[in-house]
Amino acid sequence: SLGVDESASLQLVTTMVEQLSVAALALFRATPFSDIPETTEDYFNLIERAVETAPSYIIGMPSFPYIVQAAVAALEVNHYHAQMSVIYFWTQILSPTKRHIRLMRENRSALQVTPASPAGRAPPASPASPLRQRRRSVRPDTYPVEHVVELCSKHGFDLTVKLMHGLMRNFDHEAVSAAADTLASLAAVISDGPAVAKAQYDSPPLATMCEWEQAMLSQIPEANFPAADKQAFMSELAEYIQARQWPKIKALVSDTAAVFRRRNATKN
Repeated sequence: SLGVDESASLQLVTTMVEQLSVAALALFRATPFSDIPETTEDYFNLIERAVETAPSYIIGMPSFPYIVQAAVAALEVNHYHAQMSVIYFWTQILSPTKRHIRLMRENRSALQVTPASPAGRAPPASPASPLRQRRRSVRPDTYPVEHVVELCSKHGFDLTVKLMHGLMRNFDHEAVSAAADTLASLAAVISDGPAVAKAQYDSPPLATMCEWEQAMLSQIPEANFPAADKQAFMSELAEYIQARQWPKIKALVSDTAAVFRRRNATKN
């Protein structure tokens, strides 16, 4: 647990970040992100580091849901460094959440397969158990998994659309890998997160990401993305989600975006 001084310091930092965010969000509502790329870059760099330092404090701020909305809209910014700062913000939100969800599922499964002791006696204590050590070090109770899952459930479709549009159209080529990784992390969080948040650790992955991608792809004309290619993409995506092969989703999205860009390079 945190000491009194450390807790007070984190609370002070959170208050300062909250006050700055209120001002920044007012600016973002009044000004297109592409008109203020340096401010966009600086703000999301700050928020990314704040989340890394004190996730429970920052994600619990009253303004954080509005920061998430701004981070979805800010993916449209037409500036490489600003793009990367927003993408890295999403990485800092989604990657730890994905990791905590996976470890919560694995730890639960490990506990469920522990063989029972004879005659109903409790198994002997094992202080050096790697499982126990890992559970203590992960401390999922201190990480706001439920809050992040809730925000992803609410804003995930818009985030999916913005990421896919950027990957296929306007993200800098240097940003594609990080953006595809962000989309794969979102798929992991939204597929397993809602069940884990309800302590339903054995539930199969949800098909939510497939539904979002299907809705997004349906808006792309067949001349730009043939129906057969859409069907192939959706089939692979569903397969990888059910198998929880998140790295393959990153590769699938990256490859699909690259093919789309080449095919439509000379089209309006």
